[in-house]
Amino acid sequence: MIYLVRHGQTDWNLFKRFNGCTDAYLNQTGIAQAKLQAENLRSVSFDACFCSPQTRARQFCEIIYKGPIVFDDRLAEINCGEFEGTEETAEAIKLFWQAVKNGNMGTESFEAFIKRNCDLCDIIMGKYKGKNVLIVTHAANARVINYYFKGKPKNYDFGKRVVEKGELSTLEN
Repeated sequence: MIYLVRHGQTDWNLFKRFNGCTDAYLNQTGIAQAKLQAENLRSVSFDACFCSPQTRARQFCEIIYKGPIVFDDRLAEINCGEFEGTEETAEAIKLFWQAVKNGNMGTESFEAFIKRNCDLCDIIMGKYKGKNVLIVTHAANARVINYYFKGKPKNYDFGKRVVEKGELSTLEN
């Protein structure tokens, strides 16, 4: 079983800022979310744990899991380029999705982002199929990982959030 967890709240989440590569810390709500997930997952025995190397994900992971953690750059949030730190208005989000189609405005292309996340999922499936794997990452990564483990369906809506801040989703592996 894949236990897919999105890190908890940061101040940039709270103030609706694009927060790709910027290293942000969990706020008090995010820490409380991590402690809640630690309690929810305390009876699960994990065979492996993979985590984004970014601070907010690391903090969250280190609260919920006390075993060995593989910090993998492929789980880092998408590079938001010129949008980094700006307000996530409806118009800005629309422009961002247009930019990532080709990696414009300093963003990472969505195709490259999907590839790096799916490459890690291929490794997890090859080595840990049928085992309990914890993955702690970010909103955009969670969408791609969900897409991968749902069988890469056509017309998948990458704009739809699949895991809220500090929450958990389980997927068959």
